[in-house]
Amino acid sequence: MVLLISSLFLGLAAAQDVTPGDIMSGAEDAVTITGLSSADEEEWVEITNSGMASQDFTFWTLTDGENNTYSFPEGFVLAPEAAVKVHTGQGNETESDLYWGRDDFVWDEEEVATLIDANGEVVASYPEVS
Repeated sequence: MVLLISSLFLGLAAAQDVTPGDIMSGAEDAVTITGLSSADEEEWVEITNSGMASQDFTFWTLTDGENNTYSFPEGFVLAPEAAVKVHTGQGNETESDLYWGRDDFVWDEEEVATLIDANGEVVASYPEVS
């Protein structure tokens, strides 16, 4: 019994070392680019949040190799286990479909899509850059 109680106290002491920042940094790690379509009239990049926490995309961007940059709408939040497609063209935005509003194409077959967070850090690339 004493061993069980001391183990509980040690576990609580270790848990106190975890900060909200530690938990939230793991949320970004769960965000990935899971697909890219370069087909004319159907260009899009799919981003998935495979984590257990919602991710706020305010001030996040999506770029290509030529510095074409899409800025996510302020306040856009991707729920856990959800995906969103960022379409190059125009359309009506929903929780699962965002639109860049461009009249020209962005994504070539060999293009790399890069997702950058509000701090300017690369969160994901597709295809993954080694």
